[in-house]
Amino acid sequence: MKFLDYSLMNKIKNKLVPELRFPAFEDDGEWDYFYGNKLFKTVSNKNHNSELPILAITQDQGAIPREEINYHVSVSKKSVEGYKVVEVGDFIISLRSFQGGIEYSNHLGICSPAYIILRRKKKNLLNLFYKQYFKTDVFISHLNKNLEGIRDGKMVSYKQFSEIKIPQPQTQEQQKIADCIASLDELILGFIEKLEALKRHKRGLMQNLFPQDGLNVPNYRFAEFKNDKEWEKTTLGKITNVISNKNKDNKNLPVYSINNKDGFLPQSEQFDDMNSKRRGYDISLYKIIEKNTFAYNPARINVGSIGYSGNLNNILISSLYVCFKTENIVDDKFLNQYLETPYFLKLVNRNTEGGIRSYLFYKNFSKITISLPSMQEQQKIATCLTSMDDLISAQQNKIAQIEQHKKGLLQGLFPKVN
Repeated sequence: MKFLDYSLMNKIKNKLVPELRFPAFEDDGEWDYFYGNKLFKTVSNKNHNSELPILAITQDQGAIPREEINYHVSVSKKSVEGYKVVEVGDFIISLRSFQGGIEYSNHLGICSPAYIILRRKKKNLLNLFYKQYFKTDVFISHLNKNLEGIRDGKMVSYKQFSEIKIPQPQTQEQQKIADCIASLDELILGFIEKLEALKRHKRGLMQNLFPQDGLNVPNYRFAEFKNDKEWEKTTLGKITNVISNKNKDNKNLPVYSINNKDGFLPQSEQFDDMNSKRRGYDISLYKIIEKNTFAYNPARINVGSIGYSGNLNNILISSLYVCFKTENIVDDKFLNQYLETPYFLKLVNRNTEGGIRSYLFYKNFSKITISLPSMQEQQKIATCLTSMDDLISAQQNKIAQIEQHKKGLLQGLFPKVN
């Protein structure tokens, strides 16, 4: 795929042409720009029989039927009567458009009257071109220019959208750009489907490599262990030791958090470049974490907020976390995989305590039962599942690389308008 690089010409002449342009359009000159209300109108059609699917407006999937993403919110029949019809090709301004742009609908359905629905005024405006443009950093930055007093629950209005200049290149160039980005979207979708298949395969392995409720042997066993004895039941309290090494000397160590996706994560990545030290918190109360330490959030372990430090050493985490190390009879990587199983999460929910928010402190954590095979079988299971983790991580990295490439293309294929 060939492009002409106009970046130097843009800097010299400040012309409204993209930095990257397909050769077929090099002589087409500058793009036309119009205010939003000249290209798109707002529509509010409530003439429907309420049998159309209710659409959820999402930042990652656009407008999509709620049942496709397991989004269930009870809505009265009377309320649904006031919902707006969304047609295929419509755009929707949502409460979070100042963060993620304007959403596109591939579906005929209805949505809450709180949303603003946009529809093109001219046939020479290609919806798939604007589907891409409305998600660019350039456009989102324009949405944010007049946002004072709009955040925290208030939406971008049609009036504000109307004050934004929007590009309109020739139809053929719109089509070429839309096709280019759509091909990348298809590639990303294919990689995501493979990622989900890998995750499903791992979930199936975990379900069969660990004994289920009430059993002492798993459904699947590696050949060399088929004649071994049953797994031995014990409790987490007998194979772990709680630790609490406070940062009494107020050492300036890296501060980490734990989430249910990444486990241990630098706090600055978890909270948008802010951490406890920048917030002025007393880090002398924090806990020092060494290598091969487990830690979990007692208020969020029920959603998988637990991590294993592995080779991370001399880092800090909040004093709210429960931290522990293991005895020699258990392989850390085996236990780390077990703590991800749905069966363990079921046991967590049985042992939490509290009112509005449930907690699992070490006292109850230590009572949870676990079955252990020999160290050799533990290591075999851990190796199998961590190899799946490696495949999943590699696939996630591929997706991230393609998405980064797409982001670069979007920046180059659309001019920056002051």
